[in-house]
Amino acid sequence: MLGKKEEALDSFYSFASKLDTYETAVKDKHLSYYSKYLQGTFHFIRFETRRMGNAMQLMLYNNFHLNIKEIGATGGGAHKFASMWDTVLGITMSKQGEMDSLVAGMQFVLCDIEGECYTFKPVKDSPVANPPRSSERTDERQPRVDQWWTSKKVQREPVTSDPYPYLLVSIGTGVSILRVDGPRKHERISGSTIGGGTYWGLCRLLTGSDSFSAVLDLASKGDPTKIDMMVGDIYGEGSNALEKLGLKSDIVASSFGKLVTKQNPSEGIKEEDLARALLLMVTNNIGQVAHLNAKLYKTSRIYFVGTFLQHNIISQQRLAYSIDYWSQGKMEALFLEHEAYFGALGAFLLNHGIEHKNQAVPPTKTRKRRQSRASFTHQRSKSMGSVQFQL
Repeated sequence: MLGKKEEALDSFYSFASKLDTYETAVKDKHLSYYSKYLQGTFHFIRFETRRMGNAMQLMLYNNFHLNIKEIGATGGGAHKFASMWDTVLGITMSKQGEMDSLVAGMQFVLCDIEGECYTFKPVKDSPVANPPRSSERTDERQPRVDQWWTSKKVQREPVTSDPYPYLLVSIGTGVSILRVDGPRKHERISGSTIGGGTYWGLCRLLTGSDSFSAVLDLASKGDPTKIDMMVGDIYGEGSNALEKLGLKSDIVASSFGKLVTKQNPSEGIKEEDLARALLLMVTNNIGQVAHLNAKLYKTSRIYFVGTFLQHNIISQQRLAYSIDYWSQGKMEALFLEHEAYFGALGAFLLNHGIEHKNQAVPPTKTRKRRQSRASFTHQRSKSMGSVQFQL
């Protein structure tokens, strides 16, 4: 019996290490890492929720269901698909609280990985820090930009002295805002219905993109100033009034507001312009809600996580700008490399009773073998829910 179990584990480890893609599965190879505390390697593979059937077929094809009796699971999928998994695969989903899993996964990774946390800062020497005025532009497609559009990634070390409280903003289909007061101690204090689902849903109406990653690629080419009404459009870029108001000409006055002034609002507008302007509108709204909550709860650190931010540098840069702008530099937006997988990782940790003690005391040999060698995760790519599979 022990031989079969060891064989099954080795088969799973080999699969997790070698798999790049499987039909609609995506493996984020750059996120795989070795945990010194658990003495094993985590691998991260995701499916969209609508592709749950593919995830189950993957389990069946590799006979993983023959050796897995229970998995940690969180999010809506833990309830929606529990009966199906039990019937088809014979696997029980051990349901974990969604926000509990999110916080547990995040706090474990912050203790376990160096260089996990980062933010964005403007590149002061970049030519876009002082963009040319309209009369000086030679390219009609050149947008008015601010220095944050080319802001660079800057690593941040975890705060070890008096790290609490801080805000955790999870952006998936909607937005949830938590105040974290200690290790696995948190409270949901706010949220918003305007999140990643809002953006992707509207983009499906406004563009021909067939996936979230495709529409992000489209947005990277867009010029939002063709759609958004800027402060400079109202006052003129050289107006003395701007100095009195303390505003810059490149600040958005009204998202999509420029279309109101055009006889034919679609004239000269491309899909990429719509995708970019919409992305900034949703992101700015999330940033403002987060800032107001941080101000209310008197914390200067705001961690942004969630599948909406995965491979979404535009929103990360805009959130960094928004928090810095509204707080006048007193607050900072922080991001994490594994932001899309904290729920899945947390479900695994909670299901096995693992908590990072940040000390050199390894788990027992049995726990090390069963819990740390590999993690195969399903993650909803357009919402916050996640399901975690573990041998």
